[in-house]
Amino acid sequence: MTSGSKAPPRQRPVSSLPPYEARLFDADRTDRSVELTAGTAAAIKDRQLLWVDVRDEVGSEAVGALLALLPIDAEAARRFWNAANEPRLRLTGTDFQLRVLAMNTVKGRDHPTALDMIAGTNFVVTLHPEPIQSLAEFRERLEGDTAVGVLDSGAFAAVLLDGFVTSYLEFSDQLAATVDRLDAQALEAVGSTDLLGQMVALRHRIAAARRTLVAHREVVAALARADFAAIAGTSATSYFESLAERFHHAIDAIDGSRDSLVGTFDIHMTRTSQRTNEIMRTLTVVSVLLLPAGVISGFMGMNAKTPFSLDDPAVFWIVVTVIAVIAALTLVTLRVRRWI
Repeated sequence: MTSGSKAPPRQRPVSSLPPYEARLFDADRTDRSVELTAGTAAAIKDRQLLWVDVRDEVGSEAVGALLALLPIDAEAARRFWNAANEPRLRLTGTDFQLRVLAMNTVKGRDHPTALDMIAGTNFVVTLHPEPIQSLAEFRERLEGDTAVGVLDSGAFAAVLLDGFVTSYLEFSDQLAATVDRLDAQALEAVGSTDLLGQMVALRHRIAAARRTLVAHREVVAALARADFAAIAGTSATSYFESLAERFHHAIDAIDGSRDSLVGTFDIHMTRTSQRTNEIMRTLTVVSVLLLPAGVISGFMGMNAKTPFSLDDPAVFWIVVTVIAVIAALTLVTLRVRRWI
């Protein structure tokens, strides 16, 4: 090596990189997994697309080491993602970076998971701290060689983001199934004592999911605009327009679950009122039946001379008979009038 020559850049060992999966898609259907090095991105040809899926926290040093192997400003990208845990979009002229919040449900608890993405020339990087179901399902569909390499990075990013929208559509299906279950409980003859608490908890889930989804409105709208395609250098406008349409469908689906839950509450209140009326009717009938007995017993217990001897045992049975006859007549009258 001459004194004027520069030493080749030292490549970081693979062990210093975070857990990742890199796949090179070729339009000629020769897809393959690759090991990410400093020269991997430079070796990508036309009709090829590199997808690097990383599972780690944005702020880790290992993520910084991996991003440094790509033709991007790694530190600027990490600062952009660390600025706020909310949907964001950034255009740099050579690539675009964004963050969306996918919906994950683990052990019955909902929480949004950050999905960070960089789409540059012939490469796309996705970064998430925990597994995302839509990405896992997408990888399963890619078994064997495909023609994905014919897509540009913008179109491929739109495909991955479609999975993000799908996560909310699937979540809305879960909400609808839960509402149907609550409907069945509300229609039972004996309602669940905790039904109202379940509805309140579900209402909070719906509200939280809708707030998270609606927060993406500006990002999704920006992706579908014509100026984004011109600045980002992608021909994926139609893909992003379809994405925006599905995004609004997801919002409508969650709104539909909220409206259905209101209907469940109405059913619950109607059944509660019906059960209350049944209880009050029973108490009224019992009161009506016992009222004559109370009046007669009170009358017979007065300390006053009566036209018959109170010492005669037959008087007791006469009173009991009169009470029974009045009760029977009362029941017949209530039945004829269809009050019971």
